[in-house]
Amino acid sequence: MTAEITEIYEIEAPLSIRKREEFRENLIESIEEILSFSQVILNFLELNTPFKKSSIIECPDVFSYELEDLFGDSARGIEDLILERLYNKINRKYEKDRSKKFEEYIRDALKGYIEYY
Repeated sequence: MTAEITEIYEIEAPLSIRKREEFRENLIESIEEILSFSQVILNFLELNTPFKKSSIIECPDVFSYELEDLFGDSARGIEDLILERLYNKINRKYEKDRSKKFEEYIRDALKGYIEYY
């Protein structure tokens, strides 16, 4: 029954909503592929900080802040790896720019993903 409801939702949902969800899934997958213990980290962040997986594309700055709080200076390298993986998944070229923040990359990628697909 749940699968049927999900299928109906996927068919009837506006394209931009479906694309946002696909993008969210790609972002979460990218995080999970980069961080070998990602479920532990994501669960820890959800339980102990304002971060929520369900709002990662709406508030990527919260994820970035909490990741930096957890990993310190290493967080930027982790973010770069996540962004590289995400951009690869959505067939976009990732160009590292130190003046650009994680949340800017996410918003740009989401916008491009929705417009392109």
